[in-house]
Formats: sequence, structure tokens, C-alpha cells
Amino acid sequence: MSAPPPVWMGSVVAVLILSIMVAMGAKKTSFPYTIALVIVGLFAGWTGEFWMPEDIELSGLLTAEMIFYILLPPLLFEGASGMHIDKLKQNWKPISLLAIPGVVINTTIIGIICWKLVWADVENGMWYGLLLGSILAATDPVSVLALVKTLGAPKRLSVLIEGESLFNDGTAVVLFNILLFTTLAVLSGLDLSVISLIKAGLSEFLWVVLVGAVAGSLCGLFASWILGQSDDHLVEISITLALAFGAFLMAENMGGSGVISVVVAGLLVGNKGIKEGMTPTARIGMHHFWEVFCFLINCALFLLIGYELISVFSWDAHVVYLASVGIGAALIARLVIFPLTTLANIGNPNPVSTRWQVAMWWGGLRGSIPIALLLLVSHVVHHPPEFEFLGEMVTGGQITVYEDMLIIAFSVVLFSLLVQGLTMKAMLRRLGISGSPADAEVRYEVALAEVIGSRAALRRLSALNTQGLISDDDQSTFAEPYRARVRESQETIVELSEANIVHATRVERARRELIMAQIEALHDAERSGNISSAVSITALAGLNKALGESEFIQEEIQDASRTEEEIDTIVEGEVSEVLIPESTESIVGQSQEKSEEE
Repeated sequence: MSAPPPVWMGSVVAVLILSIMVAMGAKKTSFPYTIALVIVGLFAGWTGEFWMPEDIELSGLLTAEMIFYILLPPLLFEGASGMHIDKLKQNWKPISLLAIPGVVINTTIIGIICWKLVWADVENGMWYGLLLGSILAATDPVSVLALVKTLGAPKRLSVLIEGESLFNDGTAVVLFNILLFTTLAVLSGLDLSVISLIKAGLSEFLWVVLVGAVAGSLCGLFASWILGQSDDHLVEISITLALAFGAFLMAENMGGSGVISVVVAGLLVGNKGIKEGMTPTARIGMHHFWEVFCFLINCALFLLIGYELISVFSWDAHVVYLASVGIGAALIARLVIFPLTTLANIGNPNPVSTRWQVAMWWGGLRGSIPIALLLLVSHVVHHPPEFEFLGEMVTGGQITVYEDMLIIAFSVVLFSLLVQGLTMKAMLRRLGISGSPADAEVRYEVALAEVIGSRAALRRLSALNTQGLISDDDQSTFAEPYRARVRESQETIVELSEANIVHATRVERARRELIMAQIEALHDAERSGNISSAVSITALAGLNKALGESEFIQEEIQDASRTEEEIDTIVEGEVSEVLIPESTESIVGQSQEKSEEE
């Protein structure tokens, strides 16, 4: 007789099966699968008692520990490792302004609105409002990353939205911890001065962020070095997995921000370790591994979010009022996007346009992070902690408005996922900053892809023949379809190059390649001592500025030529099957026919 399965195993398997089925259906209809999972989770919460087996229990699976230590690290790592660090450098002004002062301003606005409209007559209502504001201030990286991948938005806009969500999340979690312990100290009766609170909060914030950044840097650099010592793709993929969880855990144990640690580690490994230290086989395998792993996590997470959300609402007048206040406060606070990005535009050759500001305002989704923070508050409510605060031992007081906070926060999460998430793509199209590239541009890229792929195959065939691994006849048989495809595709490229959009795109792309070649050459010259650092810095400053301007021009060209037609429809039928090598049966059959003729 085998051992009985764990009590939670049936529920976990049920979540995975249901979420995968929903995601498969959503992908076939081009519906955002994360939003579909939330809707199905809501439906399961409403009607699950009538059709779900009794031994399947989904409530309680989504805990704060589960979100922070199991689900969040790999999702953050996957998003950060895929982000080009040069893109972040070029957009550091708007991202940093939104990630730090933006979160503080959001917290303050949401806190004041909820305090005045909900808890004006409640003792310590201001602290309750600020605590709730810190929960709702930041956009959720999990929700934002999942949505951005399905939007087809311009690359720079994706960098701005993703970069903000990755970094402001760390800021918000740090701010939440500071406000949580401050609120508990105030509720316990501790007499606090404003100056002491500001000093303590600022020092704590700087320490947590610094420790998180240092921990992430150390883990990322060490992992990059380890990757360079291995040529086993299984070991290399395992290293990235261990890094995602290890960087988070290390920072948290050191008193720092695990979120910031994972993001920094992911950026370092993604831009250094993976590119320089991993074998091509490992890179391909790693991409597939993280794609599947994060897909499964997202599936389970968003289904459970929908299931947990429905347990809060009773749909009476009080709930509707709280939901309206919370949603309104979140949208109003999010308007800080406009002044902060306008400030970042000063002296910036590539300003963030008003249309993009609107997209960033509406794209500020909330999801798993607010739920995790609320679950932490729930734990504090049921188990008041003892802690040291400003040199004194404090027993946390009772947060009496937790139910109201829960309703407001869950309402904002539900609104952002369903309303904002479902309308984001339509809004981008309405603003003219989304859609598929022009037909001529797509056909040009398809022809270019066929030339690149065919020439790579021909080079490899020549190498195999030189090494004696394939005969001259077999090489000729394999090569002929590729040579034909190169000729046909080159003719297509010449024809399409006369189109205005393709010509402009090619010229600007060539300019960018020239600029990057000069930047690389100057770096090499400085390292070899041929030019001084002073000369290099001056020359590179102008080239980096020109590179940013070139990318801005490229985005404008592409935006001006976007079409409403889906890119899958345009590409369908364009990509040739000649890229696929001849079958073994075909090659062997032709060899046998030649032998018989001889």
C-alpha cells in the first residue's frame, strides 16, 4: 500500500488542470489569458459549491508566503532577465521618478482620499489611509508583465511600463513595511514625533533598498561567473532557477528588499551571464524552461486571485461605496504619471508623449502584490506582533478597519484586472500606438528572415561537408532549396526596399548599427589605452544621445505605419517551408536513384 497523498495535492492539481484549459481556450480566441483566468476564478468562487468535488478546496492556497517566496521570485526574474539594461539606462529618468517619488505621492493621495471619505471619524484614520495607500500605490509587476506581452506595444513603451512595475514594486513593499509598523506603534499608544518618524522611515527605506541592491548584485555577478565555468545546459538552467529564489531569500534574511534583489540579479544575469557565459543550447533550453514555468505560475496565480476576490464581496450599498472610493482614489493618484513624466522630459531628446502618458496611466494594473500585503495585514490583525520601534518594545495595536481595507483593495484589483486589463489593447489602438506593422514591412522582415536562415543553413552544410560528415551529393541536395530561397527572397527585399516605410526603417536601422559600432570601437580603444577616458566619455556622450534619438525616430516611423490587421493574418502564408530541411527519406531516396542510374 502506497503512502496517502498530501491533503493539498488534489487542489493544486485541480488548479493546474483548470487554469491550463482556460489558458488554452483564451489563446485560441486572442483573449488575454490572465484576464480569462481571473474571470473563471470569480465564476468558481460564485458557483464552485455546486459543481466542484468536495475534496477540492481552493480557499487558503493563496497565502502571503506563497506569493512572496514561491510565486513572485521566478516571475520577477523572468521579466528582469529579459529586459535590456541599455534600454533601462536610456529611460532611467521617468522610471526612477515613477518608482520612488511616484510611489510616495500615490500612497499619500490614496491615503488622504480614503481617510477623508471613509475613516474621517475613525481614530487614527489617517494612518489607516496611508497604510492602504502603500498597498495600492505600486503597479503589480506580475499583472503588468503578463499583459504587456500580449499588447504588441512599441518596445520603448513596454520598457517604461515594465521598468516602472519592476522597480516601484520594491519601493512600495518597503514603504508598506515602514507604515505597517508605524501604524501598529501608533495604535499601541506610543507617542511619536513627526521628525523622528521621517528620520526613521527614511533611514529604514535607504537601508532596505541598499541591502536588496547589493544582495542582488552579488548573487547576479556570482551566478554570471558560475555560468561561464559550465558547458552543461542542465546545470546552467538550474543555476538561473536557484538564483531567482536564492537572491530573494538572501536579501530578505539580510533585512533588505527581496524584490529589488531579484530584479537586480535578473538584470545582471540576463545582460551578462546568459549572453556571455551560456552555451547556445542552454540559452534555448532556458528560454523554453522559463516560458513554461512562468506560464504555469501565472495560470495558477490569476485563477486563485479571481477565486479569492469573490469571497470578499457581499454587494450591499456599503461595499459599493467603498469600492467606488477605492477605484476613484487609485485612478486619481495614478494621474501623477503626467507631471512626473513631463518633468523627466526636460532636457530629454526622446520625450514621453502625451499619448504614451495616457497609456501608462491606464496600464497601471494591480494584482498579486496588494493581495499578498493584505494577507500580511490579516496575519498581524489575528496575531499582533511584538517588535522594537525607535528603541522601545511595542506590542502592536488592533487594526479595526481591516474589513474595509480588504473590500477597497480587492475592488481596485478587480477593476484594474477586468476593466483596465480588458480595455488596454483597445485604448492603445485608439491612441494610435499599437497594432501590427505595415504589410510591406512585415513582408520585408519575412524575406530577410528567410535569407538569414537559409544562409546559416548553407554555411553549416559547408562545414559538415568539410568535416566529412556529409557527402558532396547530399550537400548539393540539401543546399539547392536554400539557394533558391535566397535568390527569391533577395528579389523580394530589393522590390520592397522601394516602399517608403521599408526604406525609412532600413536607413534608420543602418544609422543605429553605425552608431553602435562606433560606441563599441571607442570602448575598445579606451580599454587598450589608445585614447584617454576624458576623450572617450565626451565622444560616447554624443553617440549615446544619438543612439537614443535613433530609437525614438524608429518608433515614430513604426507608429505612423501601424495597421489594424493582426500580424498573424499578415504573416500567414508568407513564411516559406523551404527553411525546413529536406526529409531524410527524400535525401536517401535521391541518393539511391543516382546510384541506380550510375
